[in-house]
Amino acid sequence: MINQREWLQTRKKLLEQVKSQVQIRIGPLPDSLRHYAKNQNKDFRGKWVPGTMRDLNQALAKAKVALSGDFHAYAQSQRAHVRLLRDHVSRPIILALECLLPRHQEVAESYLHGRISEKQFLDSVEWSKNWGFPWENYRPLFELARDRGCKIVALGGSGGVSLPKHDIWMTKQILRAHRTDPEALVFVVVGEWHVASAHLPRLLKSKLPGVSDVAVFHQDIEQLYFKLAVTNQESAIELLKGGKARFCLMVSPPWMKWQSYLMFLEQAYDRDLQEDLAIDYSDHVVSLIELLEADLKVSLKKTLVQVYCSNSKTSLSRLRLSFPVKQEKCLVYHLEHGLSFLIPQKGWMYLSRPTINHASALAGQFVHAALSQREQMPWNLPHDFLPLIWLEAVGFFFSKSINPKRKAETLANVRLQLAARHPGDNGRKALLLALDHRLSEVLWVQTGRLRRAQFKPRDMSAYLDAARIVGSMLGERLFQKVRSRTISLAKLMSYLKVNVEGQDFSKFYWKLIGETEHDQVL
Repeated sequence: MINQREWLQTRKKLLEQVKSQVQIRIGPLPDSLRHYAKNQNKDFRGKWVPGTMRDLNQALAKAKVALSGDFHAYAQSQRAHVRLLRDHVSRPIILALECLLPRHQEVAESYLHGRISEKQFLDSVEWSKNWGFPWENYRPLFELARDRGCKIVALGGSGGVSLPKHDIWMTKQILRAHRTDPEALVFVVVGEWHVASAHLPRLLKSKLPGVSDVAVFHQDIEQLYFKLAVTNQESAIELLKGGKARFCLMVSPPWMKWQSYLMFLEQAYDRDLQEDLAIDYSDHVVSLIELLEADLKVSLKKTLVQVYCSNSKTSLSRLRLSFPVKQEKCLVYHLEHGLSFLIPQKGWMYLSRPTINHASALAGQFVHAALSQREQMPWNLPHDFLPLIWLEAVGFFFSKSINPKRKAETLANVRLQLAARHPGDNGRKALLLALDHRLSEVLWVQTGRLRRAQFKPRDMSAYLDAARIVGSMLGERLFQKVRSRTISLAKLMSYLKVNVEGQDFSKFYWKLIGETEHDQVL
């Protein structure tokens, strides 16, 4: 989209802004904590090279203990632990978790064995009070432990004890777990500071002297990310390898986890105040709009931006405005199924989930609406099917520009989501419509002939869901073309300024498909 140096500068600026906002929320760190955290930076001054899945599998197969650094407020961090265990470990597992207090270990085992419900477990361990980070993020870890029959070891509860002393205590618990089952892998999910070489790894290696006995996994380290970004490799490389069985999983850009932390802190702050007001995410979205403005070298009016979420105290009647009946049904469908959307004529946004991907997609749609001067909702379906696909593509494209690691949904995930929304037909109509439209796109690219749609459902929701599927594919292709400079910034801007409500939009759409898709397959 822009030259790599400018791209890096804007992302570094975003990261520093978000980290400074976090610092304001949590206050200055005590000197002891700052010194403890600083030790982590020393680990990334040496040589780190791209790793392979074979490297990772071998390390996990040889290790007696695996330390997996956790960024507690970021769901992608917890998913990374699950993927490591699910996809790369086939031996018995002992799961050691910082999120559990030792006195709650028996309760956790009762939950994993099905003797108590999830609610009883959360109430008994007082999850919100004792850990506080979203249970939804950690649930997959516990589900994996239940499915694989893992033993659980509780490592939480440093309390007033210093972190170095807590490391010593955790080391004893980890080694005790290893001695109970020497053939099992003790997989430790613990805060990322603890896995710095000077902390848990040093203590464990003094007792487990084998070179391969302790494997360490970091995530999304900013120094390593920006080194990759200098050579435009940050999106392509997903695993880096250091010396002595150390790895860094490049799950997402570093600003993503810090933005998630900031959102988490604001939710916690709001709860502490016990205000009867929903959290206002408008500032978050505006900051993302400003980042996109810098990328595009434009300046837009943002004073009207207002973000609502599921618990906003705004009545549905206000959001409905004066929509026609057909469009009002689309609005209700979005609200009922947790789908984000923008009402451009008001600058209002509905953020269904407080995630960076959702927020950045809305920011991108706002930028596009301003550039194209769009004011109407593309909800006159099926007439607005092509404009709706393009708007979904724009949202996905801009979310990728903020999170280059974001991937379009797999067909399996799409099927699961659609099945949940449409238990009657498992989303069959939306899938058939999406596939039928993709066939038309591929044939157009290959033959230059437009094919009539063969599948024309009457169900409005099928068009909404199919547009999201096809739009994410188009947004992915557009992002790759722009980042590779196959499509210039000037060309991109010409796309974004096209009036989606104009009579010639269909011509633009099919020309766009031809310019963004080469040698693509269904």
